[in-house]
Amino acid sequence: MSGRLAGYGAEIERCLRGATGVKREELNDDKSLTGAPREASEFQATKSYEWTGDGGRLRQGQAGSTLGGGRNAARSSPGGRGVAGSSVSSKTPKSAAAARSPTAASAPIMVYGATLAGFRPEEEEEDWKRRGGRGAGRASGTGRAARVAYQARAVAARAGYAAGAQPAVFKVMPNPPSTREAAARLLNYIGKREDEKGEKNDIDIFDEDGQVIATGGARKAFLETFCETFEPPLENTNFIEVRFELAGEVADAALSEALNKAFGAKPFIYAQDGQAVEVYAHTDERAGPLARVLAGGRENSRSKALDKIEARLSEAMGAAGVVAKAEVMAAVSREPKAKYFLQKFIRTHNQVRNANGEPVPGAKNSTKAAASAYEQWRPQFSGRERRNAYHLLFSAKAGTDATAVMAAARAVLEERAPGYKFVLAHHKDTKHVHIHAMVQARSADGERLKFYKPDLFAWRETFAEKARENGIAMVATRRMDHAMTRPFTKEHAGAYSRAQSDPRYQVSARTIERVEAKRQRRLDGQSLVVNGDAIAAAWQKTVTTMRIAGVVGQALTAAESIGNNFLQFRRYRTGEAQPGPGVGRGADQSGQKSFLSHPGMRELNALIGDLNMAQTPLEMRRQMARVNQALDNMRETLPPAHQGQFEQYREEVNDKMHDRLARLQFERQQQRRGGGSGEPIPEREARGRDLPTRDDSRQPEQPRTGTEQEMKAKQKDANKQKTQQAEEQDRKTQRSNENDYER
Repeated sequence: MSGRLAGYGAEIERCLRGATGVKREELNDDKSLTGAPREASEFQATKSYEWTGDGGRLRQGQAGSTLGGGRNAARSSPGGRGVAGSSVSSKTPKSAAAARSPTAASAPIMVYGATLAGFRPEEEEEDWKRRGGRGAGRASGTGRAARVAYQARAVAARAGYAAGAQPAVFKVMPNPPSTREAAARLLNYIGKREDEKGEKNDIDIFDEDGQVIATGGARKAFLETFCETFEPPLENTNFIEVRFELAGEVADAALSEALNKAFGAKPFIYAQDGQAVEVYAHTDERAGPLARVLAGGRENSRSKALDKIEARLSEAMGAAGVVAKAEVMAAVSREPKAKYFLQKFIRTHNQVRNANGEPVPGAKNSTKAAASAYEQWRPQFSGRERRNAYHLLFSAKAGTDATAVMAAARAVLEERAPGYKFVLAHHKDTKHVHIHAMVQARSADGERLKFYKPDLFAWRETFAEKARENGIAMVATRRMDHAMTRPFTKEHAGAYSRAQSDPRYQVSARTIERVEAKRQRRLDGQSLVVNGDAIAAAWQKTVTTMRIAGVVGQALTAAESIGNNFLQFRRYRTGEAQPGPGVGRGADQSGQKSFLSHPGMRELNALIGDLNMAQTPLEMRRQMARVNQALDNMRETLPPAHQGQFEQYREEVNDKMHDRLARLQFERQQQRRGGGSGEPIPEREARGRDLPTRDDSRQPEQPRTGTEQEMKAKQKDANKQKTQQAEEQDRKTQRSNENDYER
């Protein structure tokens, strides 16, 4: 069976290369090599597709467009702001007329455009109606139109990828510059490269106007204007209250010394009452999230932050010779509340002492004592830097026209970050093409540039579109479309390389596995087990759309093979099939048809695939309800022999759905705190909704009795009450911690 799995893995890898035999370059490898040009010319456009819409050939302008009224319609207008519409000197990379000529369009771009043109929104609308979509017939279906446009681009991107297009790579680099000094260091990194002799020399860097910043004086002047929007660091006003239970008698001097070692250089006060010691201390931890965990109840929280803090404090006390168990009792982040709780601590405790063990002066007047102590502590408060700029990276495969990539990167910045100052430069010291950019995080108008998860994909989509407009065969696909392992970071690569050359340097097995899995292009087995059917269904939908558009040849064959092999690989990985006549048709190990061959699986796979479309917690809850309804319908018609596998499959699906719901809720909460401007989210509609529970054991149904129905009704009311209480607590917490995002 392992040989069969390896065979399927190799077949999928071959198909994912676009059926051209060209091995994809490893974008994360920073070795300085010269890559051979891509051999996409082997793929002949006249043999790979036929467009039968009106008998005409697909033009270059159509390849980058979407459905009528979609997101990209305005960008392709001749007078729009873009690369070709700018007048700059010939030294700047904004002009790419040669790359944008009709003859520069490659076959993958044509396949992308033909598949996009062949996508039928009316069929998608009918599918939505059959799955119980509400308001499907409304004329003002803005959300539905966006959803259809998204799916059309996703289908076209998969088709272009199968035809040999390279994936778009866009990254927001860690450790962005937050001070003028950090911005100067990054500008120096972007604008200097080593030559063959190892000497660093200035390279061309371009500003938002397309002008070359060549001299040191010009770069200094640019930096002055670039940093005008920088904001000063924020003062850390986070405090926690901790209770220690001592295991035995401890002398005052030993207790004071142990507390100082536990809290380090942070200021604190404490009071002892028998075996209990209460401490009010400054901390580097963000107190806002800790306060929400404490308010919601620790037994209902997935957060391990409190456990880590308590374990660290208990261990530090033990190392100092005092055995004590720590428990975080409260947390506060805003300065007015921090002062209030400091005053309350002094008022409600006897024998309050400073970190040096001496009594707090003036404790009889708690208000004055608290104000005096807080001002004495203030010089010790550490500041937290704001995010004032971003370091961005645009990458393409070795052999790609660097001028065209530069023009595409500039066009992305002009469209996605209008009004923000930026610089960008091409680094030639690696085998792949990569463009570095430094962009303001806040414009002169005060607008903030943010990168949440949906924004990252939107930037990648725009990068791929602008690359296609400049003659580069590039598409924006998701990692799930290819069941690939997670990418590794520069830090992972550095640690891995050092461990290979220096046996004294130790690196975790997880880091080694992550780097090697990505470099060897291994498939993500866990992703295939849980989402293999949905991935295969997405590729099957792509094949259907390609056929409708008239795409034939290697591109169609590759896309079809990818979907089939993903399905086969998934079934063998889960042990649901064995070599034989039943392989590929939903047969289990005994040759009997499994639940995967159920007619309802097609609809279920489509619903699971639509989960990625949910952008708000409300939409996700609705999708979850539909998926569980489909699962319930299937379960009622399955034979007993398939119930076990089906329940396991159901639990995996619900785990994934709850994980995504939690991520969406966290992202939405962060957006609200950050003051993000956007349409209001109709979360009120989701209050009191019965959600699938992860603790549901999904036991086989028994005949329902009146008592059981009453218990379920009571449980439903209890769940609804808990939901309302949690939402009320969230609103209270939000009001009391409204500035936590900036703290």
